[in-house]
Amino acid sequence: MIEKITELAKEILKNEKSVNIAVDMTAGNGYDSKFILDKLKPTMLYAFDIQAKAKENTQKLIGNRENFTFILDSHENIDKYIKEKIDLAIYNLGYLPKADKNITTNKTSTINSLKKLLAILNKDGKIFISVYPGHEEGKLEADTLDTYLKNLDQKLFTVLKLSYPNQKNTPPYLYIISKK
Repeated sequence: MIEKITELAKEILKNEKSVNIAVDMTAGNGYDSKFILDKLKPTMLYAFDIQAKAKENTQKLIGNRENFTFILDSHENIDKYIKEKIDLAIYNLGYLPKADKNITTNKTSTINSLKKLLAILNKDGKIFISVYPGHEEGKLEADTLDTYLKNLDQKLFTVLKLSYPNQKNTPPYLYIISKK
């Protein structure tokens, strides 16, 4: 059984085919970026994070690759960097593990980036969002995401929510959004 939301996302992700352009919207320590590069072999993977430590950790893990670009900026500014259509994006919301827990993703930048991302998502493209409502900013972000995604036009997008309802406290959950 897969008990971690990030492992669940990877289990589903590994079945993706024909990923040309991918985006890691929250690079963190680089594990999602490395997984995408190694398993899905996109033509290009862009990774965003606002913390220099995330850039350092990600580049140390991944090394130099022609098909990888790290962008030290908020995912909210995706439109400044990516002009082409994308096939896959992943968010792992919250804070950088083993770093300052006061620096987190937030509802405003996440929703703003998601709106821009949905506009450049290819037909059959997917967005994976790991949501962590167990801390104060995470709860606000989760509530905002829940409301926003419930209201996406079902003729244009399919939204799937996967959760662990029997976990104690406030367990994380996964959204998968697919463009029709």
